[in-house]
Amino acid sequence: MKTRPSLQDFVDDELLRAPLAFDTVVDAVLEQWRRASPASSRWDADEVRALHNHRREVVRDAMLGLRAQVSAEITGTPAPRRAAPATAAPARLELSLIGDDEISADIEVSRAVERIKSAAEFELRELQAYTSALVDDVNVARDTNPFRPEAYVRALWSGVQGVSMPRARQAAFMRDAAEPMAKALRQGYAAACSRLEGQGIEPAAHRTIVLSVTSRGGTLYPAQASESLEEIRDSLPMPLDEPVPARATARPPTLSPSEAAIDQRLIELLSRLFDAIQSDTRLSPSTVSLLLRLQPSALRVALRDTGMLQAYDHPVWRFMDVLAFVIDSVPASAAERCLSHCRQLIDHLVADGNADAARFDWATGRLMAFDRHLLEQSIAAARPDIERLRSTADGGDPPIDVGNLDTVPAELMSDEPLPTPSAPDLHPGHRVRIYLHGDWRLLQVLWVDPVADLWLLRDTSTDQPWALRRSALERLAAERLALPWRPRSLVRVAAGQVARAIPPAR
Repeated sequence: MKTRPSLQDFVDDELLRAPLAFDTVVDAVLEQWRRASPASSRWDADEVRALHNHRREVVRDAMLGLRAQVSAEITGTPAPRRAAPATAAPARLELSLIGDDEISADIEVSRAVERIKSAAEFELRELQAYTSALVDDVNVARDTNPFRPEAYVRALWSGVQGVSMPRARQAAFMRDAAEPMAKALRQGYAAACSRLEGQGIEPAAHRTIVLSVTSRGGTLYPAQASESLEEIRDSLPMPLDEPVPARATARPPTLSPSEAAIDQRLIELLSRLFDAIQSDTRLSPSTVSLLLRLQPSALRVALRDTGMLQAYDHPVWRFMDVLAFVIDSVPASAAERCLSHCRQLIDHLVADGNADAARFDWATGRLMAFDRHLLEQSIAAARPDIERLRSTADGGDPPIDVGNLDTVPAELMSDEPLPTPSAPDLHPGHRVRIYLHGDWRLLQVLWVDPVADLWLLRDTSTDQPWALRRSALERLAAERLALPWRPRSLVRVAAGQVARAIPPAR
């Protein structure tokens, strides 16, 4: 009897085939460089020779990187980042000063990922249905394919970094590798689907998810409601055979039955909104748990305060937005303290049966004060790094030798004109999502030197400090690889879901 393959069987099979894909890409880039390099250019000839001589090492290191990422995906553990300190218990984290040449490399890595996703969109979607079937995810609720384009691109980037070439030339390798890698992976994904089909695997069925806006880096932003909460409440089906609420009997007899039943529709609206918030995949489980505790208090306020249905920035909604923002972007070292503080605030609000808008405003102020306190502690801990950056600005030796944008050869720049970058408006405490060293990172600004145009930021998940110049930030912003991270309106997004789920009136 033929045994049904497992996801691990699929992984083992694909890892055996992956070296051929990397070989094909490296050979394609070598061929491009040989054709493009004039015989008189010794510099280019040396780099072609270096890549040719180390092509086996590139493939070997790329495979090591791919195996590590796939293993982390299967086991559910985060893959190690290259920027992490090498020692097991360092005295303090090393400061990374990022220059324009490194930014150019990050941009090329990001572009390669996007190009592959665009070229192999259909094959990726089909393979995801097959891998979901391997793990019995019949509705394709999550991406179960461990061989996503990001994994291959990051693996190849880790391989080429071992070749003795300038960073700018390594970036050029990734730019030239994007097209052959897209072709190789598209064929590989299609072949993997055929093999799984031949083994008797029936693909799972995709759910239809309507999304209005997408962001670089894979972050999805669901469509938001254009209507007010009052309009959504009024469009809810009228409750049938519902008794008139006790408090409605005291109203003037001139009220229509629909107006008398408005409280029932309000209760239904609040219930649907919190259900939608609970299903928000961008919220951590601990955040969702705390937000759900607020549902009874929010309903009590809504029954007394009509302003909750008239504005998405009502104090109740604003407190929930700030709560989610602070919890999900707090430094990892302060996560438990933050959760404890948030629980205490919610305990006060839930225990107060007469909590109103003013009480939620007070809670928001306390939460923002706690966030500022954490920022002050982080700035104090970063004083040594700040002093190093100040000495750099005053003419001292920089902690790391940083290349300038002028050192990047013109032929390495994209042919498409970049949008005019604007100076990033970042101040201490601001969060920003940035693509650095092949990965998306959520950073918080700790210090700014407006004279030297230097920013010191800290990775909220690892406490790794990063120092960026204005030119680097502007280049990332122009490529949409540096995005402000601000509180978002949870109820507005939830209202969009509720509105789409209401059947049209007949």
